[in-house]
Amino acid sequence: MLPWDKKFLEERGSIKPKTILCGSDGQDISKIARKIVKKLISEIDEKDYTEQHLENIASANFYFLKKDPDKSIIPISDLREPRDFLTLSTRNKRLLFIQGGEDIRLDGYNSLLKVAEDTSDDTFMYISTNNISKIPSTIKSRFHISRVPIPTIFEVQEYISSQKLNLSETALHFLSENSKELEKPIDEITKKMEKYDTYLRNKDIQSKDKDELSAFADYLIFIEKGRVGLEAKQSLIKLDNLIDIKKSINLPNNLSLDVIKLRLNSCLEMV
Repeated sequence: MLPWDKKFLEERGSIKPKTILCGSDGQDISKIARKIVKKLISEIDEKDYTEQHLENIASANFYFLKKDPDKSIIPISDLREPRDFLTLSTRNKRLLFIQGGEDIRLDGYNSLLKVAEDTSDDTFMYISTNNISKIPSTIKSRFHISRVPIPTIFEVQEYISSQKLNLSETALHFLSENSKELEKPIDEITKKMEKYDTYLRNKDIQSKDKDELSAFADYLIFIEKGRVGLEAKQSLIKLDNLIDIKKSINLPNNLSLDVIKLRLNSCLEMV
């Protein structure tokens, strides 16, 4: 676990029964939330679940809800079981954890609203989200909001220095301002950044993978933003072009990857 996430877990204190765990886009809130949830359900059941995946925890006191990979949202029909689970008569504490609160529509939240209001402090409802703006105000007003802070550049730089990464100054600067990249294993980060610098050096992208092309476009955008103050006019033109390429990659009916690769390679000629 990254040091700033560990610090948050150590310093957060006790968490309230109805809580939304949130953070900025790119932060892996689900990883932090899962650790908190496993700790609580371990305490409730008096059984150690810390090494288990939440999906594998079989407990009468725990319900885990997340979006089905084949669906675009968590539909209201998927909320009936967890709602019934929360209203069961029992002397035990219960915990409902919703991973990806941004995936529930207003009608789904409305179905949970009365349960959230009527249940006691022995009933825990945790919601994790990277987009707190998607949570209805009616829910936010009844839940405690716990924000996972973004690490400072100094914290990130200190961590990178401790890992003794043998990377270019550009790559190290990129990582220091994009802490989400550090969620990956160190050897994977090193290979990725070395590959990107090879593309820059050779002015040629040897990839047709959509995700890699999108991530490399982010790297080029970061580099170009750093040059805007030096060659403002030309840099802004290149930056607009790169942002347009990035948008085209993310569109549902995007350009062919061969065309995107050609456009990125033409940008490399100007770097």
